Amino acid sequence: MLKKGLLGILIIILLFVFFVFIKFELNKVKKFNVQKFDLQDVESIADVELGKRIYEVRAGCIDCHGEKLDGKMVMDNGAIGTIYGSNISPYNLKSWTDEEVVRAIRYGVHKSGRSLNFMPSFDFEELSKGDILSVVKYLRSQPEVASESHQNSFGPIARLMSSLGKMPIMFPAKEMDLKKGFSEKPLEEASVAFGKYLANTCIGCHGKNLMGGPIPGGDPSWPEAGDLRFGSNPEWTQERFTELMKTGISPITKKELRVPMPSWLLIQYNATETEALWLYLSSLNSK
Repeated sequence: MLKKGLLGILIIILLFVFFVFIKFELNKVKKFNVQKFDLQDVESIADVELGKRIYEVRAGCIDCHGEKLDGKMVMDNGAIGTIYGSNISPYNLKSWTDEEVVRAIRYGVHKSGRSLNFMPSFDFEELSKGDILSVVKYLRSQPEVASESHQNSFGPIARLMSSLGKMPIMFPAKEMDLKKGFSEKPLEEASVAFGKYLANTCIGCHGKNLMGGPIPGGDPSWPEAGDLRFGSNPEWTQERFTELMKTGISPITKKELRVPMPSWLLIQYNATETEALWLYLSSLNSK
């Protein structure tokens, strides 16, 4: 009787492992259809310098794809995997149209139609078409790095979490509204609207409501993301927030921000960006 029970449990485990394997492999090859769009209406406003700032600071693309755009290691963890950002220098973009690159950034869809892997496109969902095209123009303006992208390998926990829908970054196209168009960009000024626009790149770690918590798909050694709803926390003032952004050190704990918080990017925010971000985050509360 005991042997039959153990055999039954073993069969259930094997079936579950098989389910996870098949689900993951099917998600790798699934094709997605994105609404059609063109870029003619924003060609004249696409700006290489703005694209550089978005890439290097606001969107933090440099954190995964590197200064030379050739990709860098993002994570090396047995349970999650060994993961690199892709080489997105002109060497690997030659066969891509601008529309295909914009689609990849905005919707997480490869030129082949499959979902990209480990790409936080939901962080860029609210970026305007002009801003995304500016990033593309910047990428194309940089020197080629003649190397292929590193091959990612994904560990058992990543495969399990992804198959159960608990790791949205793995196949971002599955999580996106592929019929939704591009957002309008507010004026770049110290305003709540511009602050909200900038804060959208924080949702991948801090969540859509910015309340923080465990980071989906993150390295298990990473701390939980903090609650950015500063309107609920009287300890945070504009002066303290500005100090945090300038130094990368919390004025409350007196400690440096820990990985994966990109403090080296935050300290590059200018006064307008910092004030706009504060105006938005301080307007949020837990109610």
